[in-house]
Amino acid sequence: MKRTIHHHAAMAWLIIITAIACRNEDLVVYPTTEEIPSETASGDYAGLYILNEGNMGANKTTLDYLDFNSGTYSRNIYPSRNPNQVMELGDVGNDIKIYGSQLWMVINCSNKVEVADAWTAVSRGHIDIPNCRSMAFHRNYAYVSSYVGTMQESNMLGQVYKIDTLTLKVAGQLTVGRQPEEMAVLDGKLYVANSGGYSGARGQGYDRTVSVIDLETFQVDYTIDVAPNLFRLRSDSHGQLWVTSRGDYDDTPAKLYVLGMGKKGQMVKTDSLTMAVGDLSIVGDSLYYYTADLENPQRGVTTYGIIHTESHQVINGQALNIPTGQPIPSTPYGIIVHPQTREVYLMDATNFVSSGRLFCFDKSGEEKWVTWTGDIPGHAVFLPRGKSSVAPDDADPNDNADAFSPYIEAVDEYVPAPGQFVNVLPAYEEGDDAAAMVRKCTEAIAHGHDGLITLGAYGGYVTFHFDHPIANVAGQPDIYIKGNAIVGNSEPGIVMVSQDTNGNGLPDDAWYELAGSVDDEDAASLLFNYEITYTASPMADIPWEDNQSGCGIVARNKYHQQEYFPLWLPSPLTFKGTLLPQNGSDEGSEGSAYWVLRAFSYGYADNQPTEEGSHFDIGRAVDNQRQTVSLSHIDFVRVYTAVNQHCGWLGETSTEISGAADLHLEESVRRWKSRP
Repeated sequence: MKRTIHHHAAMAWLIIITAIACRNEDLVVYPTTEEIPSETASGDYAGLYILNEGNMGANKTTLDYLDFNSGTYSRNIYPSRNPNQVMELGDVGNDIKIYGSQLWMVINCSNKVEVADAWTAVSRGHIDIPNCRSMAFHRNYAYVSSYVGTMQESNMLGQVYKIDTLTLKVAGQLTVGRQPEEMAVLDGKLYVANSGGYSGARGQGYDRTVSVIDLETFQVDYTIDVAPNLFRLRSDSHGQLWVTSRGDYDDTPAKLYVLGMGKKGQMVKTDSLTMAVGDLSIVGDSLYYYTADLENPQRGVTTYGIIHTESHQVINGQALNIPTGQPIPSTPYGIIVHPQTREVYLMDATNFVSSGRLFCFDKSGEEKWVTWTGDIPGHAVFLPRGKSSVAPDDADPNDNADAFSPYIEAVDEYVPAPGQFVNVLPAYEEGDDAAAMVRKCTEAIAHGHDGLITLGAYGGYVTFHFDHPIANVAGQPDIYIKGNAIVGNSEPGIVMVSQDTNGNGLPDDAWYELAGSVDDEDAASLLFNYEITYTASPMADIPWEDNQSGCGIVARNKYHQQEYFPLWLPSPLTFKGTLLPQNGSDEGSEGSAYWVLRAFSYGYADNQPTEEGSHFDIGRAVDNQRQTVSLSHIDFVRVYTAVNQHCGWLGETSTEISGAADLHLEESVRRWKSRP
């Protein structure tokens, strides 16, 4: 077993580093940084944030960052990113999560939720919430559990606050059980673990319920009786909830409970495991946990195990290779597992009054490294790769375009209509789901790879984003979208754009079409709100019907023998959009078919064979009334096949895409970084 503790780093941590310059007569504290001595995990994640609780009443909550790119660990990064923020993060950090482009932190005793940019850790503001505890997210809202009252108000019922993620304003409050803790969203319901921790400590009995909230109505549907003093609550991929009970520290022991869907369509207790779980992390079908003596955490014997979430069986009773009897880690206080590498990060509170430690174990349970943290590390979240990793403190935000790429960062959605290249570009393999096909599209067309994907017949689409917002530069084209058009073979796709106005990092906000040449030259030939539905017909022609009383087929041909209906998608498939006029004609003679698909003048993907003909101006954006929309920038791009036609032996007209690029990378990054 490899064990490496850097004593020089520990000494550095004891030294207060301050800036030579000051603002408002306050010294700016800069982070201390240490190089991690072994290979650091990465994959789809740029790094790991650690939220250190700090001692209650000391205003010592700090934020650390492990950078997977550079292999460095930086302690207390928040002050230098936010030099004018009074008392920095505040008193007792209780939860940390990333939602879209935002980093959310619950600061319990400071009665606030702090919100920052996920990639820079620069504050965007905060929401005042009394005695806040934990967070969950759904669509455009954050949900925060709150004790509301103090220890002296122990019988007061708790609440869940509903926060608009765009405005950071409270949009609603709902009463739940006493002293609510962790929450999880599952199938449109918010599940809240109520502890009754204050009332139990004062001899008034613990709460033992999970409140179930319907998120459409924001009302409590029902409650589930589980066990006293509930705490952790996490969902798994099997539609189950895992809930920890800390017991009553007397007659009722701590246990781990499983909730599943009952016969009446409500969640019920389905199983329990006799272990006092301190914290847990679910990755795939594996639930990683450690146990703890909840009354005397520094005296108890800790075990580290893995539970199979489907069978509920312990499959590894000693997942981490820590010699029995050694007090290292001395006081486990939090655990998180890398979703791809399965590296285990264990947070150690040590003596609760001085620096903690972060341990890293590989997937086999062998220790890789350990480093010092702030006081009482207890909460962590992985930072996805995206706009950038957390920039160094001395970076000039207006001079780092080289850190970004002009090309597609990732595909978000891939929903093709039936077609002769579907299930081939990209290749479908048995067992692939929508996420797998999205990954294959990303591999094909992101990062400048210049692969090729098909969108199938009318309506089929792909959605993608870049690692930064794309600026709308007045009077100039902003985006290049590459297809495989050649002279006489144009298969035009309409381009749509969207801003991430709700800040959740998902393409679920308003979409705007980029008007093309047909708007200017022959607007009467456009058909708006066109709708078409395809029905699967295995290994046969695919029938379709539209909302214009039309019908037809996506015909099979002798050249492509695979299934034409996308095998990972349900049937029927319905698409809606703007229909362009048909552009194909048979110009052969004497029974010899010769199909020509003419290009429109401009404004459509896979249409013009020239590079300039594949340029798009965000200034051409229109709403569903065809009125111009002024967009300063866009975050997502969608392309869909916009012609419904069959061209003899050529088959259906289907747009293909092989990549995209930002035509003004430096300007896009400059504008994005200079936003308030």
